[in-house]
Order: sequence, then structure tokens, then C-alpha cells
Amino acid sequence: MNKQIKHIGTVVRVGEGEISVLVERGTACKHCENKKSCSMTSEPNQIVTVKDKNYQAYAAGETVNVSISTSLGMKAVVLAYLLPLLVLMLSLVLGFYCFSSELLQIVFALIPTVSYYIVLYQFRHKIEQRFRLMISKI
Repeated sequence: MNKQIKHIGTVVRVGEGEISVLVERGTACKHCENKKSCSMTSEPNQIVTVKDKNYQAYAAGETVNVSISTSLGMKAVVLAYLLPLLVLMLSLVLGFYCFSSELLQIVFALIPTVSYYIVLYQFRHKIEQRFRLMISKI
């Protein structure tokens, strides 16, 4: 079964093909089993943009559910944190064997890591298409 990470929010703006939702961290987050991997717990209020073809069905001020599958949440964690950490660690090990200067080792390790984030930024639109938030009325 596909588990969902859900948050209740308030529609603040409806635009062409997208809906902006203000999600407030509530007391429910304290008991949520996904709070460790959820970025919503880092800030008390956050505006998220949900792309939806049925955007006309929503109005500003309406209370809605915003959700994403837990598997997509974990993929996002892997792309944003685990892969760059792996790149950094491998680069550090390789730099350790190639250079005797610690400064050169650090610079050598940072180049692939920064390059990874640049490539990730370049492909952000393709990645955004895979990581879609879903919206539903309450």
C-alpha cells in the first residue's frame, strides 16, 4: 500500500495551473511517524505550490490536504543528502591518496560535490515533474 505524508493547509492563491497553499505545522506533527524525514517540521509555516489541472475547483481561503507518497519523500532525501554525501566521501578518499596537502584534498573533494549540486539544479525541472504534490479537498 502506498503510504502518504499529508498536511492540512489553506489555499492562499490560485493561479494558472497551480495552487499556493500555506501549510502550518500543527500538533499532529509531534506524533507523525514521518516527522524525521519531513521538511515541513523545519519551519512553522511554509507555502507550497501544487500544480494541478483542476485548479479552478479551489478558492483562496479553502482548507485542503496536501500530500506526497513516502517513497517520493525518501527519493528526495537520497537525491538531496545521501548521494552528495557519498560523492563527498569518495572524493575525500581519492584526494587523500592523490595529494599530500590537506587544503588540496578538501578542494579536490568539494569540486565534485559542488558539481553534483550544479547538475541537480540544471535538472530541477525534470526532477520537479517526478516529485508532484497532490491536493485534495477536505
